Amino acid sequence: MLDSLYEEALKKRGKIIAEIEEFNSLDIDIADYWNFKYVEPSNEDIKIAAGDGSYSHKKFLAFNLYAVAALAIIYDGKNLEEIEKVELDTAEHHKFFTDKLRAKMSIFEIKNAVSAINDYGVNYFLIDGSLFGDLIRPIPKDKDLKDLALENLDNIHKFLKHRKKIIAISKTSSSNDVFHSNYPDMSIFERLNKTEGYSNPIYKNLSSEMKFEFPIHNTFFRSFEFTIFYLRLDDYKNILKVELPYKADKKQIEEIISIIKRESIEGYPYLLKKAHKGVVIKNKNIDELATIIGLYEKSGREMLN
Repeated sequence: MLDSLYEEALKKRGKIIAEIEEFNSLDIDIADYWNFKYVEPSNEDIKIAAGDGSYSHKKFLAFNLYAVAALAIIYDGKNLEEIEKVELDTAEHHKFFTDKLRAKMSIFEIKNAVSAINDYGVNYFLIDGSLFGDLIRPIPKDKDLKDLALENLDNIHKFLKHRKKIIAISKTSSSNDVFHSNYPDMSIFERLNKTEGYSNPIYKNLSSEMKFEFPIHNTFFRSFEFTIFYLRLDDYKNILKVELPYKADKKQIEEIISIIKRESIEGYPYLLKKAHKGVVIKNKNIDELATIIGLYEKSGREMLN
């Protein structure tokens, strides 16, 4: 097989290099899209939180052992507090098993976020990923997934009642709403500019993006307009995509940037990084959990080792 791939690489070398050169020669004046501006980090007396989730599973012949977890870290400028949710259990084999785990993880993440705001008085909550993308994803037809999706929508409904406290941050994105190019906006900003600053915002209304009705809270969700912009917190650091679930003007955007920047290190929010490291469940962890429980049934892959 490798020999065939080597031959394929030789045949397609010219085509691939030409595509890369085309990307590198984009004729775009980045100054029309980017604000080359330093924003001072906030010195407000506020409480910030960030959350992330993780899941893993080990497949046995008769069932799956799975673990799902979510962690929210709260910082008031002096002390750190944590909210966590975990679930460890077995489940039968299912066509959409990993989708179910992902849905459970999302439910845990949003519940932690709501708790951080309601029970801990958090002023801003940073979530990892695209909240807009989560909302426009179609409801699955599978009954179990549909039930989980409706539960998650109800939690997001509670979360979005605090819209001005929510900041969604993505490290990757394939969106092309800014340049309308074949290349993702994030990759173009990364290619054409290496300096600190932020992009001109775009505004997206959930109602105009939806091709279906929300099964619950439809009027509430469809009323939302999102502010989306790209951000580089330090020169030569990674581009981030930021979503705010309300229409924000330039002054409000810079206030949010100052909040994000306050607790960021090396161009990324420290609390988000800490939450990710604290919650991630690796394959070796699920193996250890299986050992603690005493599960030694064959997985069916031993003959491949």
